[in-house]
Amino acid sequence: MRGRKLKIAFNIDHFRPDKGGAERYLIDLVTFLLDNGHEVHVFAMDGEQTIQHERFTFHRVGVLTWFRWLRSLCFVIKSSKMIGAHCFDIVQVLGKNLTMDIFQPHGGSHRASFRQNIIASGESKITRLFYAFFRLLDPKQVLFFVIEWLQFHRKPLPEILIISKMIGNDLKRYYRVPDEKMHLIYNGVDLSRFSLECRRRYRCDTRGLLGVEKTQKLLFFVGHNFKLKGLRYFLEAVKIVADKKGTNTLRACVVGSGNKKRFEKYATGLGVKECCIFSPSVANIEQYYAAADVLVQPTFYDPCSLAVLEALACGVPVVTTRFNGAGELIEQGETGVVVDNPRDSNAIAQGILHFIEADAEIVAMRASASMNLYGIDKIFQRILDFYKSEL
Repeated sequence: MRGRKLKIAFNIDHFRPDKGGAERYLIDLVTFLLDNGHEVHVFAMDGEQTIQHERFTFHRVGVLTWFRWLRSLCFVIKSSKMIGAHCFDIVQVLGKNLTMDIFQPHGGSHRASFRQNIIASGESKITRLFYAFFRLLDPKQVLFFVIEWLQFHRKPLPEILIISKMIGNDLKRYYRVPDEKMHLIYNGVDLSRFSLECRRRYRCDTRGLLGVEKTQKLLFFVGHNFKLKGLRYFLEAVKIVADKKGTNTLRACVVGSGNKKRFEKYATGLGVKECCIFSPSVANIEQYYAAADVLVQPTFYDPCSLAVLEALACGVPVVTTRFNGAGELIEQGETGVVVDNPRDSNAIAQGILHFIEADAEIVAMRASASMNLYGIDKIFQRILDFYKSEL
């Protein structure tokens, strides 16, 4: 069985690396499977040109509608029908679909994410109630709740690949998914791209481009949903650290897409705008990790942040929260700090201070070494072995 070549299908909304972590993860997994001689099919709305290979087939799921919720519904129906017209050894779904052998909820539980988005929307109960009310008026949200309910009430229930224990706990909490149906395989990181060598190669040049002086500490934040990822509390922690160490001793770099003007204004109000660098999304993210001294991700919800794994592999310690599944791989106080409350700016600041006052070289080696077991080749081989065990 180990030498058998498989015919594997994946279903995901988009198959383009610019769409996010799940998409980049799947592209890497598909490439690994093709390199190992397997036949791979992907059913998605776009991404025809992402991979060109003789054993790879892209099936475009054409969905023509301006309404996002209706587009999602049409995608589920049409892609399920298209997959059903073929015969595959394994069908794995990463998003919203009902035809599958293996389900990998890469975005976590929609119910858990919805709850955390409500909590992130504001500190007052009234603000949260208004946010929840208007979100529930969106047909797309209701549709996603229904699809997720159906996914976890199918008979037979598919095997479920979870990328963190946090997701497993959410699925047990909301859908009573039994332990024996869930299989934990964390995200992997490309150790040829993210490494201490990357840190040595790019650190000085990237810091120079960002205007960071040799004696300054660079705090790094990366994310697209600024509110959910806790950018406000990152800036508040920067303020606390700046007050203690001096504004001229540090810089804070924010990379990602979101309402930058709002948070630039907030940084101005805090008095730390002069030490903040706001940058759009970048393709060479490893060069920014190389320049950083601490990655700070005070997220309200992240199933297993690739940014955390990538930063650690580059030797960058991480301050994050217990709502980040990747925090399960952090050695508390050694390679990072996991705080309980994303709004606890003081705890976030203390985590930052711990590492900017530590021996940078020792921390870097320790952080990078902690990712040795999570190289993508090892992780993807575990997934391939899992496929074969299910046949």
